[in-house]
Amino acid sequence: LPCLHSFCKKCLPPPARYLMLPEKRDTSLPGENAARSIAVIRCPVCQQECVEMDVMDNFFVKDTVEVPSSTVEKTSQHQVCTSCEDNTEATGFCVECVEFLCVTCIEAHQRVKFTKDHTIRQKEEVSPEVVCVSNQRPVFCHVHKKEPLKLFCETCDRLTCRDCQLLEHKEHRYQFIEDACKNHRECLESMTLQLQDKKKVVESVSDIIKNRLIKVDENRKAVEQEISLAICTLIMEIKRKGKGLTNQLEVSSILFFLDAWFIKK
Repeated sequence: LPCLHSFCKKCLPPPARYLMLPEKRDTSLPGENAARSIAVIRCPVCQQECVEMDVMDNFFVKDTVEVPSSTVEKTSQHQVCTSCEDNTEATGFCVECVEFLCVTCIEAHQRVKFTKDHTIRQKEEVSPEVVCVSNQRPVFCHVHKKEPLKLFCETCDRLTCRDCQLLEHKEHRYQFIEDACKNHRECLESMTLQLQDKKKVVESVSDIIKNRLIKVDENRKAVEQEISLAICTLIMEIKRKGKGLTNQLEVSSILFFLDAWFIKK
């Protein structure tokens, strides 16, 4: 799925809803506007929605197989020819077949009509990524069943076979898989370094914000204490004033009664 979560066909969820989009048609013709239905799939993991046409095969999951230990041991010592059973040391590599070839197999490869147009490279020119790919089952084109996907169309951002690249992707820019893998790896490493730098900046800003929040909380508590102290001070002052007024009222009342008593006398 576009969210990078992978499912097999049985576990792929059914469409959650459908979108009705108008189809392009001649507006001069009478009648109602035609519309086509597009299925929308919701990822069970992240709940992100995507249209069904954006779902594609994950070749990394689909064609991953375990490499036999004997193959790993042979690769670690010296690369043998994977096209024949003579265990002869390989001298070249066929890009289309993803196979290491000995001298005899290279000559046979270039004589056979089906493989004579294949690209043969020197073993020293092959990157380490291709050694890993050569130990895996090749992925074949779903259109041209006998052609493996050995090219990467930069324009369409997808794997292609030789025939697809010559026909449907004729004017598009492309690379061999090992070159595209190397370039994308370098791009990902560069982006990872940039993300790490940005992560450090974000963490630094986050620490600053946390410290400021702590200071704001400390200032809030200090202001609350000052407010409580001011309230207590005002209450005490009001009580003192009230007590003074009450005393004055009592004194005035006593004087009033005394004056009234003297007047009667």
